[in-house]
Amino acid sequence: MKVVFDTNIVASASFWRGKPFDCLSAWARGEISVFVSPQLLSEYFDTVEELSARYPDKRRVAWVENLTASADLVFPSDRAQGETPDPFDEMILECALAADADYIVSGDKKHLLPLREFRGIKIVTADGFLKLL
Repeated sequence: MKVVFDTNIVASASFWRGKPFDCLSAWARGEISVFVSPQLLSEYFDTVEELSARYPDKRRVAWVENLTASADLVFPSDRAQGETPDPFDEMILECALAADADYIVSGDKKHLLPLREFRGIKIVTADGFLKLL
């Protein structure tokens, strides 16, 4: 199963236990393949660094470093311009296209989850994804 994680899933899993953490744990156990792009990795890193500054006493799991070292890297060529109201979400869609992903896992109730699907790629919540495993 090929998966792209939205930044909110990776950031949440980095600082808190719960369903996003369980999603990334499925990858760590080898149950799924996770795909990233350079742009998406950069956003993961920036977001987690911002949260680290906001929560300096919170212990962090090194998901971003692990994804950087071990996730499947793709270089998107197809663009998703205008496919979502938030231009920052386009990189997630483009990564999923380049990976020929089965799923995008997101917590974005405002922009990504309402799409439900993008060019045959299902967009699901962490809870919905865990039920599929």
